[in-house]
Amino acid sequence: MIFLTTDSLKFASLSNSATDLPTLINSMFDPTLSFADLEWIRSIWDGKLFVKGVLTAQDARKSIAAGADGLVVSNHGGRQLDRAPVSFEALAEVRAEVGAGTEIILDSGIMSGADIVASLCAGADFVLFGQAYLYGLMAGVEAGVDRVIELLAKEIEANMQLMGAATIADVGPELIRRRPGRE
Repeated sequence: MIFLTTDSLKFASLSNSATDLPTLINSMFDPTLSFADLEWIRSIWDGKLFVKGVLTAQDARKSIAAGADGLVVSNHGGRQLDRAPVSFEALAEVRAEVGAGTEIILDSGIMSGADIVASLCAGADFVLFGQAYLYGLMAGVEAGVDRVIELLAKEIEANMQLMGAATIADVGPELIRRRPGRE
């Protein structure tokens, strides 16, 4: 299916519902969840456990203390709360709090190879690029996704060459400049 030329997607959570959007959202998220719940999940789950939505040093510290193996620095694409911190801008604070031994994935806002390289420089071990992937999927199904990955790889290579970095291990915070007031 090519999404640009077929009917739009229908989301089960949003269809056949007579409720308004705030009521629907309130039914999907549990405001009573706490770090004690994370500790409980850790007690019954021996696999890798990542916490998504970490945007502050305090939440990073609490997540690791409650048993998380890693963190996903994410504002969920900015869709949940308009004034949430920008994920990339929160990354350095979270990395500084947990140190090099904790895996960090950056999510939200990755649209280019330059975004990926900058995120790795700022402390991410890995990035997610859902929007770019979806644009490729909509434009050309599997071939579109393959093309997005090819373009991102070329952009990563070009950016690393311009920075003088031969490998991913060569990128670090010294290769990027942060805007004043956003350290």
